[in-house]
Amino acid sequence: MSQIVELKRKPRKAKCPICARPSLAGLEPFCSKRCKDEDLRRWLDGGYRIPTDEGPDAPDVP
Repeated sequence: MSQIVELKRKPRKAKCPICARPSLAGLEPFCSKRCKDEDLRRWLDGGYRIPTDEGPDAPDVP
């Protein structure tokens, strides 16, 4: 008879993307309100944008 073996993985504690400390429940994936606010600041300042050679008024059609 063949048996089915289930492997149980330990849940990994997510790390804060800003400072790499363990995240807190309620603030996931961040460890603090400060890191959450820093991530928002980076989004608003364009820190996560993908650089391109196109200008801001370039047409979307090829």
